[in-house]
Amino acid sequence: MIDYRPIAKTIIEHSCKLTSGDNFYVSVRGTSQKGLAKALLEMAEEKGIRTVYHFDTIEGRHQFWENATEEDVQKLIDKEGAIMSAIDGVALISDNYSIPLSKQAKEKSNKYFIEVHQKIRLNKKWLLTIVPSLEDCNGDEKLFEEMMNVYVKSCSIDYDKLDKAFDSLKALMEKTDKVRIIAKDTDLTFSIKGLPAVKCAGEFNLPDGEIFTAPVKDSVNGYITYNLPSKHNGITHVGIRLDFENGKIVSQTSDHPTELAEEFDVDEGARYVGEFAIGVNPLINKCFNNILYDEKIAGSIHFTPGACYDECDNGNQSVLHWDLVQAHTPEFGGGEIWFDDVLIRKDGKFVLEELKNLNPENLLN
Repeated sequence: MIDYRPIAKTIIEHSCKLTSGDNFYVSVRGTSQKGLAKALLEMAEEKGIRTVYHFDTIEGRHQFWENATEEDVQKLIDKEGAIMSAIDGVALISDNYSIPLSKQAKEKSNKYFIEVHQKIRLNKKWLLTIVPSLEDCNGDEKLFEEMMNVYVKSCSIDYDKLDKAFDSLKALMEKTDKVRIIAKDTDLTFSIKGLPAVKCAGEFNLPDGEIFTAPVKDSVNGYITYNLPSKHNGITHVGIRLDFENGKIVSQTSDHPTELAEEFDVDEGARYVGEFAIGVNPLINKCFNNILYDEKIAGSIHFTPGACYDECDNGNQSVLHWDLVQAHTPEFGGGEIWFDDVLIRKDGKFVLEELKNLNPENLLN
């Protein structure tokens, strides 16, 4: 039996920082997530926190987007927007299972995403966690057990220690101008000059373990080939390569080229990059084709087409925010990160003395 109370405690006290009298919205998608939801609701009640509980399934949500009228979508936006405006903290407990939406359904979903998620929810104390499910693992019980083990352990690391360990890298990133990424079929340069670096240590995601900034919007040049698969809108893309000129994606390819192009054509901002991040979670070292895990792999980066975050605003807006991951550890083929012509990480390990506390062996110790 899994004890979810330590994770619930982290969500309420560390991530959402809720206290007695606060209003807490708990949104659950999928039956496998009910164990954590139960622990959250019980702990919230013990602490005198008022809760609003919402449950749905991916099948139900998919059916809504495919069949909803414009009036239905607006009613949902008004209803959930009002709830989000009135609460103090949000926990989104989801799975990684998805069904592809038609173009018309995606347009409706994108409208909701902008009005509720981007404009309201992101301004609250919020937390997203993706609990493994047997459906995610295509019925593979061994893989499910492995994922659940990684989930529980990686959600339970000392996030206060991780937050302090990020300090040196944050300081270095905030005085850096030019970044260069070199890996297999990758040679990418961009500037992060003048943009803040944001530490992520359990505040918005569980599991967590990344630090992010954003490129100067028109500074990205070169090409990158992502060596991890990425599931988006129900389709898993393998071998995504993006070519950039002056910040813009000018060509793209994957094993689903038509669907890939459609994602980047959704609006103007989808062809520019809103985030550059470095993953460090010492207990995640395997690709699960689950972005909340894969983007935290120790020794990884993600370079994200689409919207930036308010905390690091490079001016790029989009309904898309697609975290695409490249891992640099030897088992994934290696790779290098250079800041202002100085090598800071090679093959997934930080080489500068002041950054070595972020290497897995030191975070675990």
